[in-house]
Amino acid sequence: MRRHPRIEGLLDEAQRDERCATGRSDADRKALNRRVAAGELINPYPNLYMRVASWNDLTVMRRAMHVAKGLALLHPRWTFAGLTAATVHGFDHSTSLHDGTVAIASSRASRPGDCGKLKRIRMEDVPSVVVAGLSVTDPVRTLLDCGSAFAFEEALAIFDSAVRQGIRIDDVLAAACPRGRALPGVDVARIAMLCDHADGLSDNGGESALRALMISNGFLKPQLQRRFENPDNPLGPYRADFSWDLRSGIVVGEYDGMAKYAIPQNGDRCAIQTVVHAERRREDHLRAQGVAAIVRFEFEDILRPGRLVRKLVDAGVPRSG
Repeated sequence: MRRHPRIEGLLDEAQRDERCATGRSDADRKALNRRVAAGELINPYPNLYMRVASWNDLTVMRRAMHVAKGLALLHPRWTFAGLTAATVHGFDHSTSLHDGTVAIASSRASRPGDCGKLKRIRMEDVPSVVVAGLSVTDPVRTLLDCGSAFAFEEALAIFDSAVRQGIRIDDVLAAACPRGRALPGVDVARIAMLCDHADGLSDNGGESALRALMISNGFLKPQLQRRFENPDNPLGPYRADFSWDLRSGIVVGEYDGMAKYAIPQNGDRCAIQTVVHAERRREDHLRAQGVAAIVRFEFEDILRPGRLVRKLVDAGVPRSG
């Protein structure tokens, strides 16, 4: 397909600005849509475009940011809300929550004429801040909307991440029910549960998702990031992602990222053996300090909670209550 200097310029400018390109005239949009039909461009939202190769290089979160930045040019009065705002704030969450929908704060509900990918979250007053050049609902309102929209197992990571960023969880609970009346559209019971369990000691979204599943399946709440002495490096103590003090001894839970066990590209067996040896030595040191069992969790345990339940039961972790 013949290249149009103006269209190439629009795409190049957008790529430099880390956003999707927009058609600024009917002629631009027709030219861009022809390239979409030819498979050269992606069209993630009406009148937003990006080269396919560049889009494929982006993570899910960065794609959401590119879309939001493109829409901010088309709709400068929009304030992004919900999951879109959580992404802009940098709150951890599962990429599976992204389905191409864009959420904005609005004084009215969605109506038939709206784009199917647009979600309006009704609110009378819009507490907004500017982050990364985008107008978004403030952190507290963003947590209220996400906590009300998503299941506990999905939302806890967002709340944990917000606490790590310094958001006061008491402010969130107070904002859910100002003057004794729940805000429209806010599920106060869900928010209260999330606020009760939110913990900034959770290192990442994976650990938060595991802990949420532990809680929702009735297991005794774990202690997070417990420290153990490291005889090989007294200034660098070991930290256990999860731990439980039981009569039989301490049970430690570890969320293992695959990078730790990845085979080096050069196939260096010595490097692999060094990692394995360090893990064994760490386990020996933990057991010498009263650890009776070490449970290793994987990402698949989040996708298949039955595996997580079996591991905890086999380790002797009791159900609370």
